[in-house]
Amino acid sequence: MTTPAIEFKEVTKVYRRRLAGQEVPALTHVSFEVGAGEVCAFLGPNGAGKTTSINILMGFLYADYGKISVLGYEPGDVRAKQKTGFVPENFAFYKHLNAEKLLRFHLALAGGDMTKSIGLIRDLLFKVQLQGYEKLKIGKYSRGMVQRLGIAQALLSDPQLLLLDEPTSGLDPAGRKEVKELIHTMKGEGKTIFLSSHILSEVEQICDRAIIIDKGRLVRMGSLNELLGTGDHVEILANGLSPEVEAALVEWGATIERGPNSVRITVPVTRKRELVEKLWASGFDLLSMNPVRSSLEELYLKLIGTGVPV
Repeated sequence: MTTPAIEFKEVTKVYRRRLAGQEVPALTHVSFEVGAGEVCAFLGPNGAGKTTSINILMGFLYADYGKISVLGYEPGDVRAKQKTGFVPENFAFYKHLNAEKLLRFHLALAGGDMTKSIGLIRDLLFKVQLQGYEKLKIGKYSRGMVQRLGIAQALLSDPQLLLLDEPTSGLDPAGRKEVKELIHTMKGEGKTIFLSSHILSEVEQICDRAIIIDKGRLVRMGSLNELLGTGDHVEILANGLSPEVEAALVEWGATIERGPNSVRITVPVTRKRELVEKLWASGFDLLSMNPVRSSLEELYLKLIGTGVPV
C-alpha cells in the first residue's frame, strides 16, 4: 500500500489566549489524506483553518491532538523538509538581492550542490518566466514577479511535495496560465501538489481532488468527479426544434439557446427520453447529449454560503 503524501488523523488545534483566558478552536478532529502524485485543492473561507493546517504540515505549529504525516515522516522532520517545497501567500525576500543571489542563498541554506547552482538557477528562472530579470533587485519586482520567484525557490530542491498557498496571487491572466501549466508539468513529473486558492474556476481545471473545511471542521472531500457529480440536468444539442416541442420545454422549465445551425437545450434528466422521442417524432436529429456537471463554485456556495473563499 502506497504511503499518503499527507495524512491528517483527528487533528485538533486550539489557540489559547492565556491573559484573556480564552480558547479559540482552529481545527477540530480534522481527518484527510492526499495521495502521492495528486493535485489537491484545500478550500474554505477566512478563518476556516487552512493556514493553521499548512503551518502544522510545515512544522511551524504543533497540533494539540491527532496524527500528522508528511511523506511518511512527522511534520518538521528534516527528511520531510528536504522533499517539500513551500510557497506562502506573502513573501519576505531580501529586497536588496537579485533573483540569482537569492536562489543561490536558499540553495546553500538547503544544503544543495553549489557546483551545479548556475545551471539549476538558470533553468528555474526560465521555467517561471523570469529570464532577463536575473540581475534586477527584488525590491523592483512586481507582485507577480515576486510570486514567480517564490515558486522557483520552492522548486530548488526538486521536491516531491509542494504546498502552495494562493500560487496565482498577484498574477495577470497570462501569468496565471503559466502557473497552471507549470502545475500540470510538475504533476506529470510525479510531484504531489497541495494548494489553496480562491479562484475556484482555476482549481477545477488543475486539481484531481478537493478538501473543503469551514470553522475548523471538515465539510466535504473527494475527487472532483465525486464532488461535482453529473447533476440533475442534461444538455441536448439538436439540429432544430418544432413549436410544439418548444412549448413543452417551457412547461418543463428547460432553457433553450438557438444557434445558427443548432439548438442547445438544458432539460431535467427525468425528461431526457421524452424530449429525444419528441425531437425524432418532429423530424429533427439529436446531435449530442451530455450531463450537466455542477461547478466547484456552485458546490462551494451550497456548502459554505456566500463567504469569500481563500
